[in-house]
Amino acid sequence: MKKVIVVLCVLVAVALLFPVPCKTNDGSTLHYNAILYDVYTLTSDGKGGVVIELCGIEIFNDTALEYDHEHNGNDGSDDESAPYFVGKIVEKNEKGFLLKITDSGNGSFCVGEAVQVNVDTSGYPDYAVGDHLRIAFDGKVALSYPPQVTSVTSIRKTDSQGNDID
Repeated sequence: MKKVIVVLCVLVAVALLFPVPCKTNDGSTLHYNAILYDVYTLTSDGKGGVVIELCGIEIFNDTALEYDHEHNGNDGSDDESAPYFVGKIVEKNEKGFLLKITDSGNGSFCVGEAVQVNVDTSGYPDYAVGDHLRIAFDGKVALSYPPQVTSVTSIRKTDSQGNDID
């Protein structure tokens, strides 16, 4: 009986602590995701650091960088080099949209990750749960669960791959 308990404890520990690397497209962020923690390694212009979150709470940050999904000095305009992602609306309320990422674009969100987009949704009455949106933003993301994008530069309705719908 003790062997069974030990094996179960080991399996639970492995499930909670085993990190899974998430693909990023910005070239400067590595993200390792486990059930209990997240680790971000950041680099930009010769500077770098590590951010560790335990259960969604930042417990370690040895970088002077504000966590950006893009460190290229973007002015936030909606051009092809501006950070963006495509997601399916899972929830819509007066505070914004909760999206499930379907295309990470040129940001560093993982496909399947949930992201809160904080905008006044009364300005977007035609968007409903199930629609896909291409969100361009200034690159700054609040390290919370789910991550929050607050400075949106444009929102466009797209298909699941990010192609504009006419």
